[in-house]
Amino acid sequence: MRPGPLMFPLLAMCLAIALLAPWLPLAAYVSAAMLLLVLCLAIIERVLVGRIVFRSERPPISALSLNEIEKLSLSVFSNSSRSLQMALRQNWPQLIEARSSRRQGVCPPGAALRFEFDVRGIERGRATLPAPHAAVSLWGFSERLAPIGENAELNVLPNLRAVARLHRQLNQYVLRGLGTRISPKLGKGREFERLREYHNDDDFRDIAWKSSARHNKLIVREFRTDRSQDILVCIDRGHRMAARSGHISKADHAVNASVLLAYICNRMEDRMGLLSFGAEVERGVGQGRGSAHGRQLTAFATGLKAQFIHTDYMALAAHVRRRLRQRSLILIMTDLPESGGRQALVRAVRMLLPQHLPLVLIFSDPALEAAARFKPADKAGLCRTLVAHDVWLERKHTILELKRLGAMVVDSRPEDAGLDAINAYIDIKRRQLI
Repeated sequence: MRPGPLMFPLLAMCLAIALLAPWLPLAAYVSAAMLLLVLCLAIIERVLVGRIVFRSERPPISALSLNEIEKLSLSVFSNSSRSLQMALRQNWPQLIEARSSRRQGVCPPGAALRFEFDVRGIERGRATLPAPHAAVSLWGFSERLAPIGENAELNVLPNLRAVARLHRQLNQYVLRGLGTRISPKLGKGREFERLREYHNDDDFRDIAWKSSARHNKLIVREFRTDRSQDILVCIDRGHRMAARSGHISKADHAVNASVLLAYICNRMEDRMGLLSFGAEVERGVGQGRGSAHGRQLTAFATGLKAQFIHTDYMALAAHVRRRLRQRSLILIMTDLPESGGRQALVRAVRMLLPQHLPLVLIFSDPALEAAARFKPADKAGLCRTLVAHDVWLERKHTILELKRLGAMVVDSRPEDAGLDAINAYIDIKRRQLI
C-alpha cells in the first residue's frame, strides 16, 4: 500500500490551514480535524481495497510479427461492488521496442476493464511476458500495488503479416478463382506436355520429325512452363548483418524477405530451401513446398540470429555444390564485406557458376553514398568524403564484376529486400534462366 493521488494535495491543504493559526486560532483545530479525517479515510480505503481479489484474462501465448505495430489486450476483473480507479503498468521484454507502457481506467463493478497496448517487435525470439502491476484505489487516499494475473509467453516471429497482405493482393488482382495452386500453362518452357498435329502458326523448331515420319503427317511438340524448380536462400548471419536499419537489423530484414519469397515460391510450385552461413554453414531446411514445409521454414527463420563472426563465402559455395546437384537458383542475402573480403565473394560466385544461377541481394548503404557525394567544407570533411568515395567505388566495381561473371545482382535497401527479391525471382522465371 502507498498514499493515493489525493493524499499529498490534502496534506498540503492541512499544512496551509495550520500556518494560519497565529492569525486565526480556529485554523489549528480545523487543520487537525481535516488531517484526522484524511487519515481515517486512508485507513478505511486500505482495508477495503486489501480485500479485493483481482483476475485477468489474456492469451497464455502471444505471437507478434517482426517490425509490425500490433495490439496486445488485457482484461481485468475484480469482485468489488464499487468502481475502482486503476493505473496499470506493463513491463516489456527486450524483444519489444518500448521498455514499459502505462494505462489508466475505471473498473466498474461486475464488469471487466480492458487495456490495449500498441507494441512493435524489434527482435525475433521467445521471452517471458511478466504480469502487469496495478495501483488500485477507491477514492484516491490510499493505493494498493498488486500484480495482476500471471506471466505469459511472448513470441516474435518473422513478418507473417506482410505475407498475409501479399496473399490478399495476389488473390484480388492476379489469382482470383484459381485456388491455392497455379495450373500448368502452355508455353516455351522445358517440360514436355504432349504431341499434336501441326497448325499453320506453329514454329518449325517445334516439329517432331521422327513422330511426323511415323504418322506420315507433321507433328509438333508442346511444352509448358517449368515447375518444381529448386531455389535455395542463403542468409548471411555475420557481423555486418547485425547492424540496424530502421527498427530492426539487416538480418531481420533478410528473414522477412525469405518468408515472403517462400510464400511466392509455394504459389509458383517451386521447391525452396533455407540456410544461414557465417564462419560455418548451418544446414537449415531442405528443399520442399507446401504448408508443412512453410512452417518449418518459419520456425528455422525465427531462430536465425546475426552474430559477431566472420563470413566465409567459400565455405558456402562448397556446401551448395555438395548439397545441390541439379541447376538451382541460389539467392545470397548479404552485405558487401570490406575490401579484403570482397574477392572471396567473387570467387564463391565463380565456384557456383555455371552449374547454378547465383542471385546476390546486396543491402545498400544510403549513408555511404550520401557521404561520398557530400561537398566538404574543411579538411576533416574532405578526408571523410574521399574515404567514403573510395569505398563506394569499390562497392560498384564489385557489383560490376559479379555481373560480368554471369550472376544476377540486386542492390536493395533493407526495407525493400522482400519485394526486390520477389521481383528478381519472377524476372528469372519469366526469362527461364533456371
